[in-house]
Amino acid sequence: MRTANISPHLSDKLYFPLEKYEYKLLEILNNENRWHVKVVCSILSKDFAQYVSTTYAKRSDYLRLLEITTYLACKNKLAPRIDKIYPDDATVVCRYVGEFLCHYLLNNSAGVSRIITSVYDYLRDLNSINLGYKKFIVPEIIKDAFRLEDTIACDFVFLPKTKAVLPDLVGSNVEFSYGYGIEDPHIWNFRILQNTSGVQALTTDFDYFTENVNYCWEMGYLYATLRWFKKGHFLLGHEAEKVILSLFQKENLKTKFMFWLGVLSGYCGYKDSLRDFLTANEIVQPELEEQYKMLNFLDEKVSHLARELCKAGK
Repeated sequence: MRTANISPHLSDKLYFPLEKYEYKLLEILNNENRWHVKVVCSILSKDFAQYVSTTYAKRSDYLRLLEITTYLACKNKLAPRIDKIYPDDATVVCRYVGEFLCHYLLNNSAGVSRIITSVYDYLRDLNSINLGYKKFIVPEIIKDAFRLEDTIACDFVFLPKTKAVLPDLVGSNVEFSYGYGIEDPHIWNFRILQNTSGVQALTTDFDYFTENVNYCWEMGYLYATLRWFKKGHFLLGHEAEKVILSLFQKENLKTKFMFWLGVLSGYCGYKDSLRDFLTANEIVQPELEEQYKMLNFLDEKVSHLARELCKAGK
């Protein structure tokens, strides 16, 4: 997180005049590489109540947040509660909701299973909205990764087995359950709210909210992003991984496929890293070698499960 005076760092388009509305900046919550899209700040009101402001570059994104949070409230789903809106500044101010998942894990290391399960329950609950069965949809993040290969001058074929079999799955009669959810279920995008009924997970980031997602895919994506948490907290991150894997140990073929496709999607989310992977003539960096091995494993795992599903045909 970054503590800063917001005005010198941001364009006028994204500047929310805190003083004008009698707020005080505590810290900027989102990464600087997203400031051209939105700026999320922890702020304090004149009566010392803590809020979170989100200022958007595009008015359509601002309106979409209003639409999604209103819709979720109507469906009795946990979501940030909007306290005030500032249409002229394309800004929404919400009550401060929960603690970042990573921070909560660090402060409650004995409750890893309960915390991770709360994320699972939340994603499954969101996914129940308009839940239905559809033919397989290739995640956009996987499509983008395949397109990246075509833009780089190299002979290397990225994820050759998965790339070969996914079109067969798309053309088959196999259907999967799809409902509401998020296309970017990164560990950094979740918060934990503790109340009298226990711990509840939620997301406050609805930039990639969609009606065509599978919660098992989301959990796989989350599992993949735990690698960033493990860099600083290996044992705790490893324990969280074990909890997620235990949730899918006894699941059926479709569920396992979606989970491992989600893991693969989580590894395809960083284009700079993928470019390094695709253009490396020799695997010399330990981190790149580790990614190379993992992507090969996932290519084999996902393609095998996809082939089995195509054989089953339902």
